[in-house]
Amino acid sequence: MGNTLGPSPGATKHPDHRIDISANDGRWTVTVNGTRIADSDATLVLNETNYKQVIYFPRHDVRTEQLIESDSHTTCPFKGDAHYYAADIEGETQDVAWFYPAVYDEVAAIEGYVAFYTDRVELTSAK
Repeated sequence: MGNTLGPSPGATKHPDHRIDISANDGRWTVTVNGTRIADSDATLVLNETNYKQVIYFPRHDVRTEQLIESDSHTTCPFKGDAHYYAADIEGETQDVAWFYPAVYDEVAAIEGYVAFYTDRVELTSAK
């Protein structure tokens, strides 16, 4: 931990853009092609202006060995550079999860966490 990049450039340019991160209730699981990939009772929920709520799983609760490291990378001016994990879905390799190896100070809570595309995996809660 402690791999932060300093203040985010997005916060300076867009001071009204909000990102709120909090502990999430209950046990959450992620399944890909019938295989449980993540299972945790220590998830975080991230709420961001103009985006759907995202559940982040501690990396140690994600079976990354069941996923494929993707060549995809994107940059968020509020969080940092995202890296991706992919999975074989119906014979096609698709990105299913992302994480930030280094994050901006404002979102330090998600360092070491992984989020999933809810339209590509089965995300369930047992609250």
